[in-house]
Amino acid sequence: MSEIIHREEFGDVAVLHINTTSVDAISAAAIAAACEGMRPITVLDFSEVSFINSAGISALLKFVVGARKAGFQLFAMNVSPHHQKIFKMVEMSRFMPTIEERDLAAYR
Repeated sequence: MSEIIHREEFGDVAVLHINTTSVDAISAAAIAAACEGMRPITVLDFSEVSFINSAGISALLKFVVGARKAGFQLFAMNVSPHHQKIFKMVEMSRFMPTIEERDLAAYR
């Protein structure tokens, strides 16, 4: 089984590439675990993700809110239009706005 998260770091930025098509409570926990020793800016790359169930949304939201309260900046990248709507509905986009890959290049 391959890693659920591939972590890439440069400077103050960590990019977590989510290597699963479905985010549930288990993969959301893996995302949170991959954020141990967080960088000031963390980007979650959702390019492989086609499905996020309610447990995944709940676990992600809890993680994102906690990370923001701890002073970290979080961004989501490559989020499908459908998931962007869900993120807005549950106010996750308030705590983890989307960023374009080309804008991320400024941090490299």
